[in-house]
Amino acid sequence: MTSSYILSVTTFIYGLAGFLYIVSSIFQKDLIGKLATWVSIAGIAGNTTGFALRWIESYQHGYGRVPLSNLYESLVFFALTIAVIYIVIEYKYKNRFIGAFAMPLAFLAIAYASLSPDISDQIRPLLPALKSNWLIAHVVTCFIGYAAFAVAFGIRF
Repeated sequence: MTSSYILSVTTFIYGLAGFLYIVSSIFQKDLIGKLATWVSIAGIAGNTTGFALRWIESYQHGYGRVPLSNLYESLVFFALTIAVIYIVIEYKYKNRFIGAFAMPLAFLAIAYASLSPDISDQIRPLLPALKSNWLIAHVVTCFIGYAAFAVAFGIRF
């Protein structure tokens, strides 16, 4: 699966971004902070690409569903929403310090999804209980709230 490979690489991109934000916060180096921002944007691009490819792969398998129905897909989407909300806040408030908290959380979420032997990245059909028009709206709004809470955790410090 190409989406799983891209999402695995994205895991390490988010890890690098988190590391760069931490180093930038400790040593007060603006150049490293700018690099961290660009690495984060690259991570968002990879995460979005992997998510979109997974959606396409579900159609190729004949299931044709949004990839939001199992733990793997939920954690991938959670990492994406954390990163996007953080980048929007960084752009709006010009504060990179929050990235030292937000990007490691995105890294941990996608790392758990990608690297845990207990989580399957296989695309499977939807369970009958999840075959609802409300699935997308429910999951997307919930994860936007969860991600906003995760970024707010970084703002608190």
